[in-house]
Amino acid sequence: MAWFGATGVTTGWSTPAGVEYRPTSPVNRDAMAAFLYRFAGSPAFTPPATSPFLDVRTDNMYYREITWLRAQGISTGWTVAGGVEFRPLEPVNRDAMAAFLHRFAGSPPPPSGGSPFTDVAPGQLHGDAMRWLAAAGVSQGWEVEPGRFEYRPLQPVNRDAMATFLERLTRIP
Repeated sequence: MAWFGATGVTTGWSTPAGVEYRPTSPVNRDAMAAFLYRFAGSPAFTPPATSPFLDVRTDNMYYREITWLRAQGISTGWTVAGGVEFRPLEPVNRDAMAAFLHRFAGSPPPPSGGSPFTDVAPGQLHGDAMRWLAAAGVSQGWEVEPGRFEYRPLQPVNRDAMATFLERLTRIP
């Protein structure tokens, strides 16, 4: 978490007592966009004049970051009647986070073989991304008994885990 703050990927919350990181709080989708944009070095990017998402206004605090994710193909959002939603204030589930990081890394091929996680089935949505995270050493999941690991794909990712995942992502050649 200290690395996360020192790199500027997160800015935390300013409070009268100082800056707070709130490690056990879930990461919302808008914050994930900001984290990945900053992690990429805050590249030059001109956001579109019209939002590609029905639920993200152009004056949104993270509009640049959210539309950068879309332009890079890192986030596709949800197709709904009338367009696409980003759902900026929803927590990012671990399966979606895996997809974001996998796409951010250029969508490398998943490892061959089955899943190291007992709760990630063959053909599951974002399953290849979750398997890639494990093979790349970014996420090891939870050891629920010796030699048996779970990924918990539908659980929101917390800020402390997000810091760890991005720091480990820096170690991939």
